[in-house]
Amino acid sequence: MAIATTLKKISTGYSLAWKKEANWTSPPVYLAYSLTRPLAGAMLIWLMATVAGRPPGYLLPAWYSLAAFQIVPAVLGGTSWAILEDRERYQMLKYVYLAPGSAIPYLSGHALARAAQSLFGAVALAAFGAFVLGLRPPEFHPLLLTATLVLGVTLLLFLGLALAGASLHFARHGHFMTESIGGVFLLCSAAIFPVDILPLWMRPVTYASPVTWWLELVRRSLGLKFGSVLSGYSTALILGILGAFCALSIAMGFYGWAVGERKAKWKGLLDATTAY
Repeated sequence: MAIATTLKKISTGYSLAWKKEANWTSPPVYLAYSLTRPLAGAMLIWLMATVAGRPPGYLLPAWYSLAAFQIVPAVLGGTSWAILEDRERYQMLKYVYLAPGSAIPYLSGHALARAAQSLFGAVALAAFGAFVLGLRPPEFHPLLLTATLVLGVTLLLFLGLALAGASLHFARHGHFMTESIGGVFLLCSAAIFPVDILPLWMRPVTYASPVTWWLELVRRSLGLKFGSVLSGYSTALILGILGAFCALSIAMGFYGWAVGERKAKWKGLLDATTAY
């Protein structure tokens, strides 16, 4: 019974998030809207590499890294956006707490909806690179890619849950927090620059980022190599590292949400509107 209730809350959150994001226009317009931003960013990478004479071993893995990275800010900010929108714009968060059980499944549904939307954009961007620009990966390992996506989405979802606990205490412009964190991951996770060319002081930050190892597994599932530093690690070892980060993020997510929610209830912030 508890499992069925949890799944229903997840599906409700997923359905509401999908409708809020995608029901404002027709499918062709939404398709164009979903592709404009990631395609613009990816084309900047393509232009940068072309002007630089297309350094060998750069453009192909960088393109697919950037395509996969679309999932990171979407899932990371999914729960925080749910908090800010439902509390500030729609003023519905208090009614979520009237339903039995925890709010975590409802917020997870929002994050999974944004994951599905971003995955659609990532696949479309990868297809554009492969069939329009001729950037085709040499291999494809579907089992490795599936396992990598499951671990990555789980990891980002619970990190986002910890951020959602903090978002309960922020004003409606608190979404800049998740966007800023996504930008840090973009620069420090070997998404557009291989670890080889990063300054030595930045490399420990790169190794400490779970997105670094996640993107490396995504590239390996496509038979791609991005520099020589990370290529010295075996795929099994990177899977273990990513699994450890995933377990750590689950613990951080539950703890961060519990602390933030408890303090928000004590301060009466669940139905607060902060304006600007």
